[in-house]
Amino acid sequence: MENEDSSGDATPKYHQIANSIRARIVSGELEPGASAPSERQLVREWGVARPTAADALRLLRHQGYVESRHGSGTYVRADLPGGHGNRFAMPRTLDVSFPAEAGLVVLVAEETVVPPHVADVFGSHAGSRGLRRQVLVTESGGTPSELRTSWFGTETAARAPDLLDKDLPPAAVDEYVSTSTGRRPAFGRDQVRARLATPAERKRLQLPGTSAVLEQHLAVFDTDGDAFRFDESVFPAEVWKLLHPYPLS
Repeated sequence: MENEDSSGDATPKYHQIANSIRARIVSGELEPGASAPSERQLVREWGVARPTAADALRLLRHQGYVESRHGSGTYVRADLPGGHGNRFAMPRTLDVSFPAEAGLVVLVAEETVVPPHVADVFGSHAGSRGLRRQVLVTESGGTPSELRTSWFGTETAARAPDLLDKDLPPAAVDEYVSTSTGRRPAFGRDQVRARLATPAERKRLQLPGTSAVLEQHLAVFDTDGDAFRFDESVFPAEVWKLLHPYPLS
């Protein structure tokens, strides 16, 4: 079975492959601009099917360690995620905090099955369980400005049980998790897209029948490069939010 090795490791095989390549990048063995192993090489070296090799490279692209160049191959990125020393590019400043003047209402705090794209980030199997907290952010006048869903892996959920408490202030979550687990957020990688709001989002954000929203996915990693938290934020089209302040020098 490809999802387990001979030692009984239950980590999906493509995560094992991605973790191995990531360790070579972090150590400096694979430098920025160097060719990453190809799908064909991974099939040969790991004894896996081509789709498994492709999934490993896809995960590394998602985490920001490699990039694909059309017709050329896969290469180690020059702007690697921060948190591993001077080899890595100066990261942008990502604003992951809640506005000081915002109203915050915790709508959901529960254990549930994580979606496949979230399981990918945490290195867990499809259908595995995790913890979900959903917060509605409102402006000073009470107008909804963001619907944020934060996901945590099973290990974090077990060591930080108060995440299931709706009375835990959203702004205190990261410090609580760090204190409970000994892990701290070090860097993030985000993706954004525009789409139409779902019926549930329209209701929470008080939007009319057909409304566009901006969706942001933010994967937050600790200093070891393991997923700390995964956020899915949805913003109404008329809300302006500063996502990426960065120096020009």
